[in-house]
Amino acid sequence: MKNGRLALFSFLIFLPALLIVGLGTWLVLDNVPRAIRYEPRRQSNVYRETAERMLNDPLCFAFDGERKTGWVQRGKIDGVAWGFAPDGRDVCVWTATGPRTCRYVRVKRIHGFPYELVFYVGGGAVAVVLLALSAFAVVCFVRFVKSRDDFLAATAHDLMTPLVGMRMMIGRNDDEAKRLNERMLLIVSNIKGFLKLGGKRRQPDLKSVDIVALTKEAYELFAEDYEDSEGGAVTFQTSQTFQTFVMADEAMTLQILWNLFGNDLKYAAPYGKVAVRFVAEGNFIRVEFADEGQGMSPRQMKKAFDRYYRAKTVLESGKGGFGIGLCTAREFARQMGGDLTVHANVPHGCVFTLSLPVRP
Repeated sequence: MKNGRLALFSFLIFLPALLIVGLGTWLVLDNVPRAIRYEPRRQSNVYRETAERMLNDPLCFAFDGERKTGWVQRGKIDGVAWGFAPDGRDVCVWTATGPRTCRYVRVKRIHGFPYELVFYVGGGAVAVVLLALSAFAVVCFVRFVKSRDDFLAATAHDLMTPLVGMRMMIGRNDDEAKRLNERMLLIVSNIKGFLKLGGKRRQPDLKSVDIVALTKEAYELFAEDYEDSEGGAVTFQTSQTFQTFVMADEAMTLQILWNLFGNDLKYAAPYGKVAVRFVAEGNFIRVEFADEGQGMSPRQMKKAFDRYYRAKTVLESGKGGFGIGLCTAREFARQMGGDLTVHANVPHGCVFTLSLPVRP
């Protein structure tokens, strides 16, 4: 799968060069032979213009003399025979003044345009250079992909080692720390699986998950930081009694929740309270993260889930991030049959909504 995707992308890089070379080859092969066949006629037309000037201008500088052997007639101009013939480095253009006499003038020989050299050789050289540059681009692309994968693989390996060591060091009675460690090991395993699948996400392992319990578990990772923030601890609100089980991949859902809690902690908690609401709606359960932060403009909300997008206000704040968390979170939600959206809060702030299908 990975090699197939890499070959496809490499072909797409090569495709413009192949199209240009193919189109150029067709144009050259279709037009150059025609131009070569027309070249003698073009030269003859230039010499004919000289003959016409001699006939139309009696004062034209020309010589009178006898037609030499080999001065073949090329045609007639207003009934007067004319022709041209090589004469050393020049060409003699003549018009008949009698059966064997003529007026003639020497003109510089017209050399034919080297269509074969210019278009066949020159065009071939351009095609080779273009294909070579495309091949170089493909090589650079493959090297970049390989170096990226090697870096991610090394990162995943380096993360796995201390996490395994932490699992060995955690006491048998510290169930919470052990559970968090197992979650992190699973996330690192997802990164390694992402590499093995050639940049594709693994298929979610859908199981019955208590979304309320999982959300509160995800919050524990940030609880102390929220309590120290301006808004204080997160409040959890359930608008009605409903079954709390959804069909979801537990690890993917946890990553989504961690991302939402982490974002609200960085960008919203310093300005006010953050509330998490659970709402049942049809065949879905919505988990709403409502904050009282600075909010986003309609344009920012539209681009919030674009990969690598970071709003100008976020960049100016100097807070970390690469703009891939929300994009990945929405990918996970949609893979599980749900969605992740955002809309404005009232009177200010944002509401991020995670929707997941309920257990049948």
